[in-house]
Amino acid sequence: MQYDPLDNLHAMSNNIAQKHRLNEIKKNAHDLDDVLTFRVNSALKKEFSRICKENQSSASSELKRYMLKIVEQGSL
Repeated sequence: MQYDPLDNLHAMSNNIAQKHRLNEIKKNAHDLDDVLTFRVNSALKKEFSRICKENQSSASSELKRYMLKIVEQGSL
């Protein structure tokens, strides 16, 4: 198969675009303009909240931190 320099250029362009999107998300992280609601087992929620509180955090903060990590990685 023949090497196409445009493939490398497209990959670099996509990488730059992803970094730009991530920077925009981080820049606006304080702008809480939407809500995410989902159902969860009450025992799981209680234990998760307890662990968060023990670590001077909240479930909301930790879930947002996890979401940002996934976006940074670009995969689960």
